[in-house]
Formats: sequence, C-alpha cells, structure tokens
Amino acid sequence: MTSNLIQTGGRNETQIDLEACLFQVEASKAWFHDRVLPLSIGQLRWRPDPWHWSIAECLDHLNITLDLYLPRIADAAAHGRRRAGDGHGSYRQIELEALELMEPPVLLPAPAPPPALPAAAIDPDRLVDRFHQLRDRYADAVRRADGLDLPRIEIEESIYPMVHSLGATLALLAAHDRRHMWQAERVRQNPRFPRVTF
Repeated sequence: MTSNLIQTGGRNETQIDLEACLFQVEASKAWFHDRVLPLSIGQLRWRPDPWHWSIAECLDHLNITLDLYLPRIADAAAHGRRRAGDGHGSYRQIELEALELMEPPVLLPAPAPPPALPAAAIDPDRLVDRFHQLRDRYADAVRRADGLDLPRIEIEESIYPMVHSLGATLALLAAHDRRHMWQAERVRQNPRFPRVTF
C-alpha cells in the first residue's frame, strides 16, 4: 500500500503532495460535520472496552497532536531554506515507512506518545471548536511550506521519533487524521454502540 501523500517522480524522486494534505483538511472537516456532530455526548464518550478509546478520545488525541506539532512546524518553516536550483533533499526510508504504517486500515497498533494522550475528561464543546481551528492552522502551515526544501528542513523534538523532516511531518499529520477517523468509525460499527432513542 502506498500513501496518497507520496509522489514518486520520473527520476525516482519522492515528494510529499501538499495538495493532498490540504484535501485531507477538507475531508476531515466534512467527516466531522457528517459523522461526529450528530452524535450525543453519551455516544462520543462510549468506549468498546477499557483498552480502546472512545470517539471523543480519538478526536482529542488528534487535536492534541496537531496542537503540539504546529509550533514546531512554524519554527522549522521560519528557519527553513528555499529550494536551491540544484534540486532538493531526499526523504529517509524510515520516514516513508512510518507514513505507510500510519495509514488505515491499522495493521500494526502502536501506543500514542505520552504527550499526545487524550485527556481524562473531555469537554465536547471545546472538542468541536478546536477541531476546526487546528485544521485551519494546519492548512495555513501547509501553504506556507510550499517552496521550502521539505526533506531537508528538520522538526525539533518530533513527537513521532521516526519522522523528522518538515515534509514527512506534514504528511504524517494528514495520515494521522485518517488513521483515527478510521478508528472512530470502528467504534461506531461496534454492535454495542449506543443508539439514540426517541
């Protein structure tokens, strides 16, 4: 399986598709509007079992992750270099493999980094507001990154240790949305998921 954020050029060059990152922002917002906003607080907080997250926890984790990364992305972009005439750097293979592993369906579960764990108590109103605000900020960061030497610019203190370049980080965050949207949909598909009664 190949991430839809990765393009391979004619000279065997790998590039991150920034347009695909922006498309994911709109897809995430549409999914949130259609699939999350209609849910009750009880549905948002329902867990399949003690070892799996609720939909609210999936969303809180996504928001926390973006909130942690956006200042790092801004710093890296501010100090980054524009592409020189002689081309640009290459992504490390370990970064490309990490992007593949992030994509759903999730075949290899991995624990979330401790700084990105969801809160013990989640305010649904704050969850809704931040979901859109953070994705708007991410979209702005993607647009500002256009023209930068994305493989060579490094993110300081990356939360996911296999991914350090600016380009791979932007792609990772888009794939990360898809991963946990998929996870949230799995919660909804659970036969014990609470149904709204009228």
